[in-house]
Amino acid sequence: MRVSKRRVLSIWFILMLPLTATIVVSAWFAYSELFRLKLEPIETRHNELIDQISNRFSRELGYFGQLTMLLKRSGPLQSGLDQTAPPDIDALERLLVRFSRASSLISQLRWLDSAGQERIRVNVRNGVTITAPEHTLQNKNDRYYFQSGSSVSADEVYYSPLDLNIENGVLEMPPNPTLRTSVRTGVNDGLHNGLLVLNFSLRKLFDEVRQLHSADTQTEIVNADGYWLLHPELWREWGFIYHQPKLVIQNEFPSLWQHMTKSSSARGLRIDERLWSYAHITAHTQEKTLSPSGWYLVLTTPPDLLASLRRSVLLPTLSGSLLVMLLLGGVLYRIAQGEAQRMALLEQLKAEQKELQHTNEELWQSLSRQQKLQDELVETRKLSSLGMMVAGVAHELNTPTGGALVTLSTLSTAHRQLKNSVQAGTLTREQMQNFLEHTDEGLSLAQKNLGKSIELIKSFKRLAIDRNQDQPSHFDLQSCVQDLILTLNPRLKHSPVSLESDIPPCEMFSHPGIVSQVLQNLISNALSHAFKPDQRGKIVLRGVLREDGHTIQLSVQDNGCGIAPEIHPKLFDPFVTAGRGKGHTGLGLHLVQQWVTQTLMGSIQVSSTQNGGTCFTIDIPVSVTDHPATL
Repeated sequence: MRVSKRRVLSIWFILMLPLTATIVVSAWFAYSELFRLKLEPIETRHNELIDQISNRFSRELGYFGQLTMLLKRSGPLQSGLDQTAPPDIDALERLLVRFSRASSLISQLRWLDSAGQERIRVNVRNGVTITAPEHTLQNKNDRYYFQSGSSVSADEVYYSPLDLNIENGVLEMPPNPTLRTSVRTGVNDGLHNGLLVLNFSLRKLFDEVRQLHSADTQTEIVNADGYWLLHPELWREWGFIYHQPKLVIQNEFPSLWQHMTKSSSARGLRIDERLWSYAHITAHTQEKTLSPSGWYLVLTTPPDLLASLRRSVLLPTLSGSLLVMLLLGGVLYRIAQGEAQRMALLEQLKAEQKELQHTNEELWQSLSRQQKLQDELVETRKLSSLGMMVAGVAHELNTPTGGALVTLSTLSTAHRQLKNSVQAGTLTREQMQNFLEHTDEGLSLAQKNLGKSIELIKSFKRLAIDRNQDQPSHFDLQSCVQDLILTLNPRLKHSPVSLESDIPPCEMFSHPGIVSQVLQNLISNALSHAFKPDQRGKIVLRGVLREDGHTIQLSVQDNGCGIAPEIHPKLFDPFVTAGRGKGHTGLGLHLVQQWVTQTLMGSIQVSSTQNGGTCFTIDIPVSVTDHPATL
């Protein structure tokens, strides 16, 4: 029967609409997830650097304030500035020279009288302490740090903004980022009125931050007015010193600056096709201080990095989506052809029914039979279309389900043959016996395959529930380990390393999810670090119940290349890893130790085996109620 191509295309278009929508949504979700996975290592590095640099700066700033108050409260300074006698400049000079060694970042120490005149100045250059001659001492009453420092109370430490050091009106070269702290001396303290000023050179800290630049991360420092103090492009730095008011971050990235003015810190912001993280740095000390406005530590990606990552994710996503659409579009076109033919048959049937309405009563019975035949044909077409859809879905099922489907298909064929033999009257005893034997074997095989599928699903379900459960519960250790091994099988199938397990039956009251996670981390760690690429090896997971019956010992042993001696003593420390170049962060074994000691109330040890491999040994209580937590 000839079917209109236009009708086929119309049906195919209707079927393609929901498919296209599903593929588009799935492609967008896959693209978003892949892009997120690409960004995750960069975001992790941003977080680590933000915490590392912020803590370093905050500690140093707090230390600066403590040093300033310590110098003011020192006995020699109290004696040298006693208001009952003229200032003892010589004693103050000896004190400042000695105190200059308290920190390698001190570049200058001064005491200015109430008029802003320097009475003594000690300079530190390249580790050498030099006392400025009296004729070189200057009056600083017009400098902002003298005016601001003189306006605070005597028990407060003033922090100046960060700028470049200028001596006698000349900018020090190379540029030297300088922070000044000051504290007042006065009548209330029994001292001569004045200002004790310490200069700290942050050039070393800035150089350390500058060295943290990488291919995916730029480190910048911005002051409270938006000027760059540190930038990969040196010409952008210190715009307010060089009278360049346009060299501010708000000119180039206004949206980012708006975030920075509203929130003191943020991680993983995507603005202007870049990934941004920033944190506000201020002093934290137990001393009473006048806190500065501080600076912003800013981490960002290079301009083209996110666009490059998007392209690397977009191309395979689009290719895969188009391929799936083409394949399923072909299947739907075949379904549309069948549906169009069915509709054509229905239209033809209606036409025949209209013609047969005028026939006589003698042909009614024949017409009824024909009607039944037509209905059966329609149902056959429906089943044919449904069979094609089921075949497409069955193609995606896993091996056990596919094996069960093949077995059931074979049994169906044998059943149809038997049915034909019964209808033809040619059934023999031998045929019936063969059919029963094949039926028993097939049903057993189908039951076995479906049982594997059910067990696998149950195993995954148990594993997911266990890992989302916070409270301890009763569980069988052997079953818990078997569930874990099932989840590791896909990775082990593609690895030359084998896994052996010897776990005794043991009923425990603990955290099954944590136990499973600890063992998985240790096995994965062995697979990632213990063996060279394509090296054959073996990992043995063993459990031994102690004689007291209250403790079980679990060990994960490999015959790999062992642990480097320099890493062994600090193996459980955070961020310690021999595979940082491969994307490892060094947190896996640290987390294992925390879980074992704090959650499972046990202990963990690592040792080298005779064959050069590594063995992790864990002792944990069978019941956590016998070992209360000691955090």
